[in-house]
Amino acid sequence: MLAALFWLQVLFYVEPVRFFTLEGEPYVELFLGVDATSVRYVPEGDGYKAQVDFLLLLKNQLDEAVYADKFRFILPVVRDTMAPERQRLYVDVRRLRLPQGVYTLEVEGMDPHQLPRPQKVKAVTQFEVPAKSAGFGYSDLLYARGGQASTPKGYERHGLNLDLWITNGFFTDPDTLRLYGEIYHVDSLIGGEPYYLRLRLVDAQTGADVPGFTFQRRPRRPGPFEAFTFTLPVAQLSSGIYLTQIELCRNTGEVLASWYRRFHLFTTREPLPQASEAEYDSQYGFPEKLLDEYLEGLYYLATPTERSFQKTLKSFAEKKVYFVAFWKKRAERPGSLSFQEFRQRFEYARQHFKSSIRPGWRTDRGRVFIQYGPPNDMQFYFNEPDKYPYQIWVYNQIGAQSSVIFVFYDPDLITGEYPLLHSNKIGELQNRNWRAFLLRARAAATGETEAFHRFGSGGAFIFRDDQTIGFTRDDR
Repeated sequence: MLAALFWLQVLFYVEPVRFFTLEGEPYVELFLGVDATSVRYVPEGDGYKAQVDFLLLLKNQLDEAVYADKFRFILPVVRDTMAPERQRLYVDVRRLRLPQGVYTLEVEGMDPHQLPRPQKVKAVTQFEVPAKSAGFGYSDLLYARGGQASTPKGYERHGLNLDLWITNGFFTDPDTLRLYGEIYHVDSLIGGEPYYLRLRLVDAQTGADVPGFTFQRRPRRPGPFEAFTFTLPVAQLSSGIYLTQIELCRNTGEVLASWYRRFHLFTTREPLPQASEAEYDSQYGFPEKLLDEYLEGLYYLATPTERSFQKTLKSFAEKKVYFVAFWKKRAERPGSLSFQEFRQRFEYARQHFKSSIRPGWRTDRGRVFIQYGPPNDMQFYFNEPDKYPYQIWVYNQIGAQSSVIFVFYDPDLITGEYPLLHSNKIGELQNRNWRAFLLRARAAATGETEAFHRFGSGGAFIFRDDQTIGFTRDDR
């Protein structure tokens, strides 16, 4: 996404959100959010106008087009280019009824007024439409801006007016977040017994509940439908990745169902602890070259704010102070990774995961090892005649997620690089067809391996499905 800003391209977000009718029929609300700060406004009458030309193409699992649309998204006219309306996110929404299955949505956007010339930006996302629900079910979760219960010109749904925040769960300096969801036919799950909803905010890195961020609604009698919202005062949180976990509970506290959505929080209000060069010299004392290598490894563990700050470091003295502050901050948090543990992971990655083109800590295997630690199991497949060599790493638990796998493979058979092909870890690269990419004959005939690397390299926006919807899905 940063690339779009650097090249002055239009910045937009795509979120397919799944709901059910009262008859149990699934449908998708497709939200398209355009950042008004990323488009060029041109004079029109007494104000300024902006627009984005979109092309939507939806394909099923057989790669057949099932929906297409070409339209012009016209943003509201503003009085001048500094008007507050220019700082907003504008949302388009459309409803799709689709058969059960996995779909790939390609969205191409272009600002026709862009200088020096318009450039196309492509977004790709994949989502699953579930089967018809015969009983209890729940929707995906939506994020909106917090504050007033009703906001002007918002998204109207079941009597609620939501100022949607369609940014794929990436938020910068929010004061409050509003979470919206729906549940269906609780009575089929619990009969006539009262129930309540509880929201728990979970730190996705540690799997621990965030203290003071558990909220619950008053008990109520089951019915065919309930739309609910929770408001989270997130201004006091540090940068990181969080899960909003919704739990449906009996009055006794027994959890009957739970589902979640992830969000990334970026805050510029997060200070680093005070530190000095003298502390570095006495506690660490590494030469600058080694410190630079360790800083590269720290990047995998850093918060978004720390990563932004780390990019500004120039002198040896600045790097020293940042390094001390980084570990001071984690020493204040029980359960955080210590420097000694980090150093052991880093040195192991240096020795065991290097390739012919980069040191071990810069490879995908090195990054995963440093970020998540040693796996509980490593499975090696080097001699299967029809497949590229590959490895599967298994983690029993990473944070709140269990049974996590990482699949690495060797498509060039020369460098020993072993790039990441697939993982079911939330936030990591997911490729449901990873087994097909291991087949040498198919890859050679179709060019799938090359296309896959272009897809996952960051040259396009990659939006992954990170929500659950009433079904257990095996991404392995």
